[in-house]
Amino acid sequence: MAAYSPNKSVWYNPNIQYLFNTFIGEYDMRDAGYSLIKEFRLLPQSTIDELSKITGRDRHIKVGIIQRDDKEFSRKFQQAFTEARQWFISSNHLNDNQIITVKRDAFFVTQKCINLRRGDIKFRLKNEYTSYIRFPNNHNLELFFNDAGIDVKGMNDSSVDAHRLYMYAFIRSIVSMIERKSKGVKTKMMRFIDEYKSGKLETPYYLEFNNMAREVNPVFNYLNVLVPLVNIIQAEV
Repeated sequence: MAAYSPNKSVWYNPNIQYLFNTFIGEYDMRDAGYSLIKEFRLLPQSTIDELSKITGRDRHIKVGIIQRDDKEFSRKFQQAFTEARQWFISSNHLNDNQIITVKRDAFFVTQKCINLRRGDIKFRLKNEYTSYIRFPNNHNLELFFNDAGIDVKGMNDSSVDAHRLYMYAFIRSIVSMIERKSKGVKTKMMRFIDEYKSGKLETPYYLEFNNMAREVNPVFNYLNVLVPLVNIIQAEV
């Protein structure tokens, strides 16, 4: 297994394709860019003071412009992210088996973390989940499950909405049954596949389950969503 290195801003654990009935915490760095600039004094104090007077998207855009125009700042800025990720991992004694995925300033982990602050850098427990599935052959599309529904990483909101009453809802029902170790999940899955292959389902079920969600492509969903789900069910129930 390729070990995680903090200089990687995006990482998927190759040994974790799915988890069920497990604590999964999303810890992210609050106001990451500005916090790192303050903590590591990456800009003159006058510029930091100027950034303190703007918030949200405006500050994010301003930092992006500085990063574009100042290559030395850009290098130090990326190094600051690396150091912050290294601190979070080491201070919470995380190993690769406990890290599911990394998204620049966010960690999805299976261990509750208590060391969340270093100076101006503040991590927070943003979300908690109970189950997780990654579709490695579908651009590493990730689904995080809790009682509120599914958070989809790698698919924009409009694409998720296109699937919400269809494949999204079906996958949620399957995962709920897997979590309960319900033997009926095998029958439900096979019945769904039979109907899917026969073309009896509503058209949105055949819409590609990916970030584009534009093309009706039954083969894509069958190979990249349904077959992996069948394999998971066979292994877990």
